[in-house]
Amino acid sequence: MTRLVHLKNAADRESVVTRIAGSLPDNVRERALIAPTSPGVRNGGDVLVRLRFESSDEWEAVRSQVDAALRGPDVRHVDGAEYVGGVGNDSWRGRRVEAPAPTVYRALLLRVEDAASPALVERFERELLQMPQHVRSMTSWQLSRVQTATGASRWTHVWEQTFTDLDGLLGEYMAHPVHWGLVDRWFDPECPDQIVKDRVCHSFCALTD
Repeated sequence: MTRLVHLKNAADRESVVTRIAGSLPDNVRERALIAPTSPGVRNGGDVLVRLRFESSDEWEAVRSQVDAALRGPDVRHVDGAEYVGGVGNDSWRGRRVEAPAPTVYRALLLRVEDAASPALVERFERELLQMPQHVRSMTSWQLSRVQTATGASRWTHVWEQTFTDLDGLLGEYMAHPVHWGLVDRWFDPECPDQIVKDRVCHSFCALTD
C-alpha cells in the first residue's frame, strides 16, 4: 500500500514519520518506506508511506493502527492506493542487476478514464513499461493496478521506480524523448490520445537504506 500524506504544516513531517512508523510491528517496519517527500513533488504530499505485506491478512491485522496514525490533527488530506505489486505479471516489474544503489524512490498515482477500452488501457500500460529500456538512471520499476483507492481520485494505477539520483528522475527521466514524445500524450489534455484524467500525484523521496 502507498499513502501520500498532506499535512497542515510541513514542519510536522518528522513527527508524523515517527508516529506512522510507531504504529507498525517490527516485521512490517523493517520493509517499510516512510519518509518526508523531497522538494518538487506535485500533489505528492509531505510524507510518503510505502508498506509491503506478505498477504492481505497481514495488512488487515495492522490496518486500524495505520489508519489511526494517518488521522492525526496535523493531517490535512491523504491520497493512496492498495494493490498487488505488478499484478502478478513479471513483465510489469524489473531491476537492473548492474545498477548502483538507488538514492531516490518515486511513486505516481494516476486514474485512467472509465471510458477507455481494455485494449487501449493495455496499450498505455505497455508504453509506460517501455520507459526502462531507455532511461538508464531508473534502477527498478513496477506498474500495478489499484484494488482500493483513497483520496482525491479513484486511482487506477501506481507507477513506481527507483533512481540512481535526483538528476536521474528530474533530468533524464522527465526530459527523455520516450517521456515527452511517447508517454506524455496519454496525460496531455490537448492531445486526442489522453486517457489519464484528474490530477496525478507525483511523489518522491530520498532513500537512505
